[in-house]
Amino acid sequence: MVAEVLAALERRPVRTHLVVLSDFDGTLTTFNVDPSRSHLRNETRQALESLSSREDVTVGLVSGRRLEDLDQRTSLPPEVYLAGLHGLEIRHGSDAWHHPDLLESGDVVDGLVEEMTAAVGQVSGVRLEHKGVALTVHVRGVTPDSRQAVLDEADLVAQPWIERGVLKALEANAALEFLPNIPWTKGDAVQWIVDDVEARLGRPTWCVFFGDDVTDEDAFEATSTDLSVVVGRRPSVARLRLDSPADVAAVLAGVDESGR
Repeated sequence: MVAEVLAALERRPVRTHLVVLSDFDGTLTTFNVDPSRSHLRNETRQALESLSSREDVTVGLVSGRRLEDLDQRTSLPPEVYLAGLHGLEIRHGSDAWHHPDLLESGDVVDGLVEEMTAAVGQVSGVRLEHKGVALTVHVRGVTPDSRQAVLDEADLVAQPWIERGVLKALEANAALEFLPNIPWTKGDAVQWIVDDVEARLGRPTWCVFFGDDVTDEDAFEATSTDLSVVVGRRPSVARLRLDSPADVAAVLAGVDESGR
């Protein structure tokens, strides 16, 4: 599988600028029951740093995490694009952008967190990740036969916010995310980054996106994504597949070694 992805990268059109974009959790790093403990392995960070230092490659991460959280967990150079909240906030070097409809107010989500804590927060293994303007209910630590019931209850709790149109729900890997109800996905973030790279460099790009989650399907289907690679065994529209974050690290290192 690693060889197949490397071969596809080798076949990209000549004179194109390579854009390497990836999800974080489950793609560059293995899942942790406690999301606060997820960090890049040294070999993965080194591969990303080396690629980002090349003039013919641009690197970026597109994650559901907040941008500041993603930055702290990766410690990557400033030339790496970082997109948080599924791309609602993006940073590259000293330039920062956020969706014009994204308001930095926790008032909406604070109320949801309070009710969610009372409803499912005491269930063994549940972790509530408060992101200021968003909330993720993680059930990876819940016994498998109880996970769906917890997610169903979480969805029920959030219905008043969803019906008012202030939040939307996104299914994720062993999680349910509640985000600002803004029509923006990881696919839009990929397009934004690719457009920005082409505008800065004045040359055509060729983009590969690595992801594991159902929320990455929008990135796989983005018109700017030339090669899509899913990590894991779930069904996906992605063209190619890798087994694990270790395979992703091997591909990144292989691309750097080949110089293509």
